[in-house]
Amino acid sequence: MATKVTEMNEVKSSGIPGLDTLLSGGFSQGRVILVLGEPGTGKTIFISQFLYGGTTQGNENSMFIGMNEPKSRFMIEMSGVGMDFDALERNGKFSYVDATEVRRIPEQAKVGRIHVGGRELGLVNLIDMMQEGMAKVTPKRIAVDSISDLVFRFPTIEERRPVILDIIESLQTTGATCLLTSEVLSTGEERTVQPEEYLAEGVILLRRLPRKGMRSVQVLKMRGQKVDTTPRPYTITDKGIEVYASEEIY
Repeated sequence: MATKVTEMNEVKSSGIPGLDTLLSGGFSQGRVILVLGEPGTGKTIFISQFLYGGTTQGNENSMFIGMNEPKSRFMIEMSGVGMDFDALERNGKFSYVDATEVRRIPEQAKVGRIHVGGRELGLVNLIDMMQEGMAKVTPKRIAVDSISDLVFRFPTIEERRPVILDIIESLQTTGATCLLTSEVLSTGEERTVQPEEYLAEGVILLRRLPRKGMRSVQVLKMRGQKVDTTPRPYTITDKGIEVYASEEIY
């Protein structure tokens, strides 16, 4: 996998055909990137391709932290778009951390005889799971899908901001390049910017367009890198996502 060195950091391919053109080569090592999108935009496929490409082409161990679906379903769905994570796991190159229990913790939980806030316990559990997963494969690439179910339990921006910051800082300490997904709350020209967009080091927006079957990807920011911020079309096929970096949205 092609790499190059910048003044800031080493840049490595995203693993997604066409995306590296928008990123001037790929993602900087060690960054935490937010992938925002509506349902049906392929957020899970997007971040999985990032892992799979890095592991199969760049020999980088990877880890997926799944908060939305169990490991068995993830493996089946990704095999349908050409990614054999089962084989990577058998070879000790990939680890799946099942964090679905985090979103099932009630608002009030009980640890022994002590009642604690379920939201806060969910955050602690997620960070503990991250650290346990790191010990298994020492990944260079990490994906978290998705933080929405956890952070949206904190209703105000003042409550949500430190939660997002804790997650991002925990990922930064790993030294790995990390992609995490979140649901976009509003769309269009006047959409509301979400707190996680300010805190992440890069933001990529995936959108479904009014024209049937059309989708667009836009790099909203990427700290320390020169990027193409023009919305570009992409497709999802049985081989995953492909970005058409030279085409425009009409």
